[in-house]
Amino acid sequence: MNERVGFARWQMRALLLFVLAFANLNDIWSPDVLPNALFAWTVVNEGDLDYDEFVFRPNEPERDTGRSGGVIARPERLDSEAYFFRACGESTATEAPQTTRSPGGPPAPGPNDRVCSIFPPGVAFLAFPFFLPFVLAGAEPLNLGVLVRVGHVAAATIEVIATLLLWSLMRRFVSARWALALVLLYFFGTSVRTVASQALWQHAGVHLAIAVALWLVVSTRPMALWRELVAGVALGYGTVVRQTTGLLVPFLPAARIRATVVAFVGAAIGVTPLLVYNALAFGNPLEQGYGTKPFDTSPLIGLYGLLASPSRGLFVYEPYMIFAFATIVLLKPGRDFIELRLLSLVYAWAATAILYSTYAEWWGGRVFGPRFLDDLAPALFALLAWGIGHGLLARWPARVLFWICAAWSLLIFQAAAFVYDQNTWDLNPININFDPSRLLDWSDPQWLFVLRSLPEGGTRVIVAAGLSALALLFLLRVESVLPSRR
Repeated sequence: MNERVGFARWQMRALLLFVLAFANLNDIWSPDVLPNALFAWTVVNEGDLDYDEFVFRPNEPERDTGRSGGVIARPERLDSEAYFFRACGESTATEAPQTTRSPGGPPAPGPNDRVCSIFPPGVAFLAFPFFLPFVLAGAEPLNLGVLVRVGHVAAATIEVIATLLLWSLMRRFVSARWALALVLLYFFGTSVRTVASQALWQHAGVHLAIAVALWLVVSTRPMALWRELVAGVALGYGTVVRQTTGLLVPFLPAARIRATVVAFVGAAIGVTPLLVYNALAFGNPLEQGYGTKPFDTSPLIGLYGLLASPSRGLFVYEPYMIFAFATIVLLKPGRDFIELRLLSLVYAWAATAILYSTYAEWWGGRVFGPRFLDDLAPALFALLAWGIGHGLLARWPARVLFWICAAWSLLIFQAAAFVYDQNTWDLNPININFDPSRLLDWSDPQWLFVLRSLPEGGTRVIVAAGLSALALLFLLRVESVLPSRR
C-alpha cells in the first residue's frame, strides 16, 4: 500500500510540474528547434536524415525575399541557407549566402547539396516518439503550431523527468521540505521553466543526462560498478545532445581507476548514436554539424560575461548559486568518498565554464539568462543540497541571505516565463549576436527590460500567474502530508 501511495505521489508531482511548464501561457521558441521537430518526418517519410523536402533553394525562380528573421521566406518551405542548415558533407556553394550565419559554422549548402541540420541529434531522438503519431496521421510537417506545441510537450516531459530524478537525489541529503524548496527553486529560479521546458533546445536533454548520472552514483552508499557504467552511458548520450556534456565523464568517477575505466566504457556506448548519425548524415563518424567553431574569446572577458555580466551572468540571474560554491569549504574529500565526488563536480563545472568562456558566442545567442552554464544546474543543485544537509545554512543570517537571493531569481525568471520574447530586447536596437557588447551594459540589462514589459502582458499575464499559483498550491498540498524530518 505504501509503495502504491508513494508511486501515486510521484505521478502527481510529475503532472503538476508538467502543468507548470505550460501555465505561463507564453510561446517561447526559436527557429533553432525546427530541425529537431522535423526529424521524425524525414526519417519516417523519406527514410533518410536530410531535410531536402522541407527547403527551397536560392536558385529557384520567384524567390520571396521578405523573410522572417532571415529563416522562412515561403510559408510552405524553409530557406536552405538558414543558419541551422548545412550541407550533408562538403558544401559546393560558390556564392555567399543571403542569410546571416554564425561565425565559424559550416558554410551554407550549395544549390544542389543535400541539406542536414547543424545540431547534434540527441533531442531529436528523444522527441521522436512525441512526433511519431502526428507523422503517421499525415499531419503537415511545416505546420508551425504542431511543431511548436508538440515540441513544447516533448521538452516539458523530458525536463519533468530530469526534475523528478534531481528531487529524489536531493532528498538523500536534506529534509522533505528542503527538497521541495530546492526543486521549486530549480524549476522556477533557473532557465528550466523559462527556456528548457518550453521548446526543443538541447537544455532539457542535457539536464536529463546529468540528472540520470547523478541519481545513479551520488549517494552515501557504496556504488556498484554497473551504476558507474550506466552513468557513463547517460553522460555519453548527453554528448549526443550537446557535446560539452562529455566533459563530466572523467570527473564523475572522482579519480577511482576502475570506476573511471567503466565510466569511459559506458560513455563510449552512449556516444555511439552520435557516431552512427554523423557517418550516415555527413559520411564521417567524427564529423559534426557545428563546423569549426572558434574558441578565441579572451577567457577573462568570457568568464566575466558568463558569471557577472548584467545580461548573461550566472551570479546576476542566480545569485543564490554562490552558496553552492560555498559548500566547497565543508567538503572533506579524505573523510568520505561522496565528498570527493561532489568536489569533482565542481572541477567539471569549472572546466565547462572555462571552455565556454573562450567560445566566440559565449552568450549563447538570443535567450534569457545564463544559457550555457544552466546546463549544469543539476550538478550545482546536488552540491547545494548536500551543503544544506551538512549545515551550510544552519545560521539564520545565511538562510535570510540565501532566500533574498533566491527571491530575486524567482522574480526575474517568472517575469521572463510570462513575457519574454526573443524578438524584442535581443534584436532592438541591434541584434546581440552582431553586437554582444550590449550584454555588458549595466544601463540596459535584459532582465530590467523584461520586468518593465510585465504590464504589457495584460490579462494574459494575470491569467497565467493565476494558473501557475493554482498548480503550485496543488503541489504544496500534495507535499503537505510529507514529514518535515529526514
